Amino acid sequence: MVRWGRNNKTSSSFWASSILSDDKRIYFHETTGRDRLNLRQLCAVESTAKENPSRSVQIFFQTDHVNLTSGPFESILKTYPNIAVVLINAKDYFTATPLERWYSRGVWRRSPYKTEHFSDYIRILSSFKGGGLYMDLDFVTLKPLDTDIFWNFVPEEDDGVLTGSAFHFVKGHPIIRKIMTYLASSYHPKEWAYSGPAMIQSVVLKYCHKKLPQPTYPLFLCPEIKVLPKKYLYPYKFADWKRFFVTNVSSSDPIFESYAVHTYNKLSKKEPILVGSDQLYSQIARVHCPLTYGHALADLEVDFF
Repeated sequence: MVRWGRNNKTSSSFWASSILSDDKRIYFHETTGRDRLNLRQLCAVESTAKENPSRSVQIFFQTDHVNLTSGPFESILKTYPNIAVVLINAKDYFTATPLERWYSRGVWRRSPYKTEHFSDYIRILSSFKGGGLYMDLDFVTLKPLDTDIFWNFVPEEDDGVLTGSAFHFVKGHPIIRKIMTYLASSYHPKEWAYSGPAMIQSVVLKYCHKKLPQPTYPLFLCPEIKVLPKKYLYPYKFADWKRFFVTNVSSSDPIFESYAVHTYNKLSKKEPILVGSDQLYSQIARVHCPLTYGHALADLEVDFF
């Protein structure tokens, strides 16, 4: 566990030296201010650590402690030594960066989308500080995230639509500097997607002098920026989120080509994952986050999570 400070001197973890500068790291942000993760979020972290044992998997909290007695979090940390829990003070984290004024002015706190917008900003800030692969906490990782593929990329979520729910850029990449400048100079608190997917698409296309975000992998959209086809992370469209809860999935289903899947928690969070069932979500959780799934299976009071 690492307690991040602006001087980065206080730490109790082997991973401390790489927290702010590790292009191979995979990082998540808990952005509600809670001191714990729910089971679906734990599945995201566990599956990523399990499938990428040689890479640092970092989960950032905006708290001064983490509740390890909630669910299987403690056993997950003991089983996967590549997971680092990073505790930050958000004010300190934004201080002396191009986004400090946005944070300190606090207009975002009055937004109906304050959690989403804070998440949009802090994920980019972490890329600016140390590079790496960002992922939302509603992914399940299915395969090792090969750095030959998942490197300096933005993903296509749907035909002609880019997203910021996962991306990778090395520290110092010029596109992150462009995005930081954009975020610092323009904020629309009443628009849900303005600082998220809409912003990513706008800045990338402008930077690359393109009109459409066509998937390009293994080629580049422009120097050092790839657009990954949706099959790599988004086998299902936003509107098709219920497919995670069906049974009898065909062996030709596009999910089996994916390296990870985005489960669209905003829509799917109230749909139960039935443990022990043939539901697709249940099947992939059983295999790829076994400790999380085992905890849910052992809970005699409920049969879902």
